[in-house]
Amino acid sequence: MNLESRLPELAGGWARQSHEVSAGLEVDLFVPAAPDALLDDDAVVARNEFNDSMPYWAWLWDSAPAMARRIAAAPPASGARILELGAGLGLVGIAAALAAQGPAELTLSDHDPLSLAVLPVNAALNGLDGTRTWDLDWRELERSEPGVFDLLVGCDVAYEARLQEPLLDVVERYMAPGGSALFADPGRTRLPGFLRRARARGLEVETEDAEGRQAAPEAGAFRLVRIVRDPELLSGAL
Repeated sequence: MNLESRLPELAGGWARQSHEVSAGLEVDLFVPAAPDALLDDDAVVARNEFNDSMPYWAWLWDSAPAMARRIAAAPPASGARILELGAGLGLVGIAAALAAQGPAELTLSDHDPLSLAVLPVNAALNGLDGTRTWDLDWRELERSEPGVFDLLVGCDVAYEARLQEPLLDVVERYMAPGGSALFADPGRTRLPGFLRRARARGLEVETEDAEGRQAAPEAGAFRLVRIVRDPELLSGAL
């Protein structure tokens, strides 16, 4: 079956993009050709009235390519179990799986039905046909799938204070012993609050700049947040 035929109908249609993550590593994605058109889509507007379902998934946020490059620079181990949270279009999770030092197990999760429809197509577009897709609502983890992951990743997912504790619930539920969670942030003002909440749970946290150097949060500056349970694991390795 032609992969494009698996895409759902979408206001404005679909386009195909190629993103160079590192030398020799490109990720191809189907993306909304006119994401702004979704803001007036009747189904999207109806969902937003009840479930805060703005189509954030439809944009490739600025921190995603930077995070993909950081992961490619220190790739996951062979066999790594990877979970992307709020995956949207799937760039970071797909890049992590492709960059891994050997075959990896990838799960892409979101809570928007259109994102969940395009994620398996984008994974297949990059040869990752065994990728799992989860409908994961951080606020209802009792309904979520079981699993343990070596690496959790997410971009622009800590921007709302009310969702930071649920996001940390996800980390504590799914992060394997010896595992890590990586979150990219473009320098939003709520990042320091997220770090405080993580540390209050006894989690070990570091923040790095786009080059991998330790750096404190700064408004408007990209930061990669690394979370582990064991402080000895804060070595920069993924």
